[in-house]
Amino acid sequence: MKYLIIVITCFSLASWNQREEPTNPYILEITSFQYKDTVNPDDFWKEDAKIQETYTSKQPGFISRESAYNEEGNEILVVVRWKSETDAEASMNKFMNDTSVAPYAKMIDGSTMKMMRYNVK
Repeated sequence: MKYLIIVITCFSLASWNQREEPTNPYILEITSFQYKDTVNPDDFWKEDAKIQETYTSKQPGFISRESAYNEEGNEILVVVRWKSETDAEASMNKFMNDTSVAPYAKMIDGSTMKMMRYNVK
């Protein structure tokens, strides 16, 4: 009985610890930038959460998005997973002209922005 409990516990922990990951190939889009010196960090993070909820997550081919920062370098990192390169490109093209994201876009120091996309197989 003792061994049965140990086995059940191990299987439970193993299944609980697994993250749901995309099983098909996808695009990993990584963008880094700094926000402008005049931007209040709290305001930036509120806009970032708003972008995720009301814009990026609503785009065709969206899988996931997360943002992070490095205080030492004052650098923001945004990682988005897309189903295809076409979906990623369409979202970026729309983003550049969408008035709903203008407050967020205005916070970004464009000279520091870098974006790369990677194929995950």
